[in-house]
Amino acid sequence: MIYLDLSDREERERAAATFDRNIVVTAGAGTGKTTLLVDRLVHLLLRNPSPLDIKEIVALTFTNKAATEMKVRLRERLESYPNIRLDREPGSRAEKELFRELRSLMERYHLSKAEVDRRSREALHQLERSYIGTIHSFAASLLRLYPLEAGVDPQFAEDEGPRLERQFEESWQLYLDQELSLAGARKEDWKRVLRKIRLEEVRSLAFSLCSETIQLESLKTQSREDGTAKPVALWLKKNEERAAELIQRHPGKNYKIDEFAHAALAVIREFLARGELAAGVLQEERDLLAGSSPGRVKAWSEEDFEAARDLIRVAKNLCQVDGDLARLVTALLVPFAKGLRERFLQEGWISFDGLLVRARNLLRDHLHAREELKRQFQAILVDEFQDTDPLQYEILLYLAERTGRQAGYWRQVELTPGKIFVVGDPKQSIYAFRRADIEAYLEVVQEVIQAQGGLECRLTNNFRSHAGILNVVNGVFERLIHPVEGLQPPYVAIRPPESRTDTEPRETHSLPYRKVQIRRVESEAGPLDSDRARRLEAESLARWLSEEVLGRAEILNRNGEKVLAEPKDVAILLRKLTDVHQYLEPLRRRGVRYVVEGERHFYAAQEVIDAVNLLRVVENPSDRSALVGLLRSAVGGLEDTRIYELHRAGLLDCRAVRRVGNDRKRLLSPVKELYEALLELHEEARRLPVGQAVFRIFSRIPIKLLAAISFNGEQAVANLDKVRDQAELLAREGAGTLKEIIARLEGRVLEVKEESESALAEENVDAVRILSVHKAKGLEFPIVILAGCHALIEGRGDEPSAEYDWSTELAGLRLGEYLNLPAVYLGEKRRRREREEQKRVLYVAMTRAREHLTISCAKTERGAPTSFLAMLEECLGDLSACDSPGSLQAGDGTVEFLAVTENLAVPSRRRERKKEKKEPKDWTAYADLWKRRENDYQAAIQKPVFLTPTKLKKREIELSEGSEELRRQFSGSTDALLIGDLAHGFLQRWDFRDPADTFHEKLRVFLASRLQHRPSDSRLKVASELEEIFGAFFSSAAYRELASVQILGREIPFLTPWNGQVMEGVIDLLYERDGQLYLADYKTDRIEKSDLEKSAEIYRHQIQIYSGAVQRALKREVAGFKLIFLRLGEALEVREGD
Repeated sequence: MIYLDLSDREERERAAATFDRNIVVTAGAGTGKTTLLVDRLVHLLLRNPSPLDIKEIVALTFTNKAATEMKVRLRERLESYPNIRLDREPGSRAEKELFRELRSLMERYHLSKAEVDRRSREALHQLERSYIGTIHSFAASLLRLYPLEAGVDPQFAEDEGPRLERQFEESWQLYLDQELSLAGARKEDWKRVLRKIRLEEVRSLAFSLCSETIQLESLKTQSREDGTAKPVALWLKKNEERAAELIQRHPGKNYKIDEFAHAALAVIREFLARGELAAGVLQEERDLLAGSSPGRVKAWSEEDFEAARDLIRVAKNLCQVDGDLARLVTALLVPFAKGLRERFLQEGWISFDGLLVRARNLLRDHLHAREELKRQFQAILVDEFQDTDPLQYEILLYLAERTGRQAGYWRQVELTPGKIFVVGDPKQSIYAFRRADIEAYLEVVQEVIQAQGGLECRLTNNFRSHAGILNVVNGVFERLIHPVEGLQPPYVAIRPPESRTDTEPRETHSLPYRKVQIRRVESEAGPLDSDRARRLEAESLARWLSEEVLGRAEILNRNGEKVLAEPKDVAILLRKLTDVHQYLEPLRRRGVRYVVEGERHFYAAQEVIDAVNLLRVVENPSDRSALVGLLRSAVGGLEDTRIYELHRAGLLDCRAVRRVGNDRKRLLSPVKELYEALLELHEEARRLPVGQAVFRIFSRIPIKLLAAISFNGEQAVANLDKVRDQAELLAREGAGTLKEIIARLEGRVLEVKEESESALAEENVDAVRILSVHKAKGLEFPIVILAGCHALIEGRGDEPSAEYDWSTELAGLRLGEYLNLPAVYLGEKRRRREREEQKRVLYVAMTRAREHLTISCAKTERGAPTSFLAMLEECLGDLSACDSPGSLQAGDGTVEFLAVTENLAVPSRRRERKKEKKEPKDWTAYADLWKRRENDYQAAIQKPVFLTPTKLKKREIELSEGSEELRRQFSGSTDALLIGDLAHGFLQRWDFRDPADTFHEKLRVFLASRLQHRPSDSRLKVASELEEIFGAFFSSAAYRELASVQILGREIPFLTPWNGQVMEGVIDLLYERDGQLYLADYKTDRIEKSDLEKSAEIYRHQIQIYSGAVQRALKREVAGFKLIFLRLGEALEVREGD
């Protein structure tokens, strides 16, 4: 791509075309990193010297969607080059850009147009065999290439989690039965453990240890080692110094916080000296720290108070360290986790974590495999490098190692110059909960790639947002994001391209909605608590959208045209979707359509609950609770009073319909039809496979129809389809009978198991999109509303678990209220990382907007110290001192501030409708439209789906005038058709390198089996005619030409689109001569030599169809088409366009 009018043009060109150094691209939000990745791929394929085959390149992305987008863009680029005519002036702007790009590539690498076309077609031909995909798919490919070395079944299947969970449940129960039985060898150890922690907490830890990311051997070694690990000791030393400095500034013990600070210092020093806190030691300090933490006092500055609070938290956690308990639990659980992993692998399953771990181990431990793969893959490209799991860093580093070098540790790898090309933005590293590690990213980039001569290129031109948004973003984050070693890189500003600045509307008042706005909602009753404030904010946003934005606000579309905002233009972003339902009800009440993306409450959706109740009743008609739920749903449509009457009459049972007396028939009438249907399904379902049974139930009971007319119709129907798919999946995985599968679905509903709703094609749905900031990453929207900015940002809970830190190689264990020492260190490290990460989450949220950004919040009783609003106030000042309406300055940007007063009273569900005078409708246009549709339909059903060149030729001959001669020539007897089939069949098997005079004997053998059921006189006639045909052909120049060419294929079937139908046919011969592609078709027509030229017209469509099919399939031009008339021994060459 040619980067005109961009301030970062040189950086982009250097990144795309530098091959002697490894490249790290820092690409800010909306700077076109996917385009750059495609540019890099194109340069690798076309460069001189040493162009790469596409199968020598690894291009890895974060998601399957991103991989597909990269493939599509690369395909479009490669397909465009052969279509460019350099002898013609390009027309459109896109054609001009491609023209300049092609010229630039040809000049840079001294390529001819023919060579560019050849390389492009070769790459296209191999594109689907390329390694463009996700890291997990690539890791799976490596394991399948070397299954013996990796210790895996070559036909292993990947598990996203459910299979491992099921195996854990089964294995855990068996393990406990053995361990806790009277004959258990370690029952005393179990008693000691269970005196301190609950069995459920042990179970949670055991499940965490089953993840292959936990290094079990390292955990065992760590539990046996004496002393404190070096990273932990350094951390304790820093905390001791901080505590000593605080006490030096506040030497007395006048306040409670002073006492806590001294106690914290004593505990930290004890751990520094002995690595543990023995029983009875520092008991007074421990008792003090066990109480509630002190509040702030005036004598302590805010900075000192925050530092003291951190130290007190550390000391409290240190008091909960129990090394003996951790060692005991490790000894009990590690054998179980190890055994489960081995059984899981033996059964042919690998978890997603296991894919990465085993691919890393393969490359690290099996040097011959590493060496072969290093030679196979000559270039490695990685997208979203900042969100990459540290295990993936190791895989990439080992593959990028110099040939002949074999480092045993990733930090010692010596990289091949020019092999690595990574694109990322540390400002957008927000996936720590998926093990993305900003510390590991910075370490690999700075201490490995750049330390070995790697080049950093920065993309700063943003193509997404206008200058008004970008100026605010820069103004906020230049003050908010400061470099913190291992946690936060320096902020790099993003700017609009210079050309964009020139073309943006100069009169801002003409588009007043193109702005950044902070919208604070206040209650008439004064400040509210957090929950009520969120409800008030949700009501206000719904009113604002319906009354002031949708259909009213003017924005620019992608073409720069003024349009009115539609629901699909709006995205509401939330930091997390925990409280999303409070925002949905007001939108639903006001009739604003929405789609929630990424919500994990699939099993809490009403239609899913209704579906599971329906399945329960069908399977067990006596299940009263399920029946009550079904009757209360849209399926039954009964009020509670009617259900109570059925209960009083003993009719809450489907089977009652078959035994009810006349006195109770009136009560049963509203549900009689439903009861009968449920009983019929009960009999049917037992005889059907699970998938068919669920399909039959959903077809017989109109649950999908009722879901379709609900407010979230499309999503509700999609969710019901997912219920059916889930049931089928459980059946395929051997979950058991329909009864057992329904019980499992019921269990998931009762525990509200986290599961995403069925995905819709949201891009095509005209609805407001509601999603988390994490889900929105990589997307853009014309209007973005960042909601709930006043809410407290809470860290991850300290649930019992095991965690492994890649940088320090430490494993932390959490055992209820107890921990091991590394867990305290890792917990504090995670807390600091999350604190910095939340700034990046806000950055990602604010950079999603193209036209308008609203930051929405509500006024609460007490402002949250850690919230998006608090971060913004840190940069913009206290909002409570700002006038409304007013404005705030953020660097070169301006933020509009608006305070809105709302009433928390829920508005009526009844919508006010304006009385409109009814006017008679003119249905003429609709009637004409339906008439045209009916005509089109009738024409379509009369047109066959499939068509052949022969049928097409016959139809044209029948429709042509004065065509008696053509009809006679085209028509043939049964024997003539047989002759043609046999001639084609014989030539399909004939080797053109054989002597021509040997055809007689081979023809006799060929015909013996094919004519054995025909009368003898017919056999003789057919054989004689074929001898005559081949006698002429095998002695002709046409035969001698075929004997000298490279045959690529014979009797090749094809399907190709043709004027709304599917054309099918068979190409007799495909061959190559002098590097050019030719097609040939055998003809057994009786024709005079003087009529050869006329035949080209008869077969005009066939030539066009066959040539077009080959060009589409092979991406190569067809040089010519040969009509070979076997009886004459003549070949007529026809070129397309003649």
